[in-house]
Amino acid sequence: MGVSDDDGTQIKAQTIFFTRTYDEALDLVKEARTYLAGPGQAAARAMPAEASFGYAAESLRLTTRLTESMSWLLFQRALQEGEITLEESQEDECHLQHMDVCLADDAACDPSLLPEELQSLLERSERLYQRLVRLDEQGRHAFMRAQL
Repeated sequence: MGVSDDDGTQIKAQTIFFTRTYDEALDLVKEARTYLAGPGQAAARAMPAEASFGYAAESLRLTTRLTESMSWLLFQRALQEGEITLEESQEDECHLQHMDVCLADDAACDPSLLPEELQSLLERSERLYQRLVRLDEQGRHAFMRAQL
């Protein structure tokens, strides 16, 4: 993942950063699962039709973001652990795939119609996903530069 100083400082920093990011993503997955399977279902049933459609669409966007994020992070962990090579980590399946859905500019409905907890999950998952997109792009560029 990078060049290490003699004392391993860069590797330690990368590991800490990765662990925190992984934990953040996993916590979001757990929180989303709990919300969507419980209070979210009750909230969706109580919504008018337009908001209910928006709730369903945005819930799918949320789960797609989180699935993509965890997949990418697991590939990064496999790379760190030596389970896959740097070259294997450049396969399309190891990169974020559904940016058109995960970072779409248009919401399925007016976000203010959605429950606050879903809005919060959507906002936090989008920030996480945007961060991972930047890291994925940096990794691709670094690999391409190293190949020159």
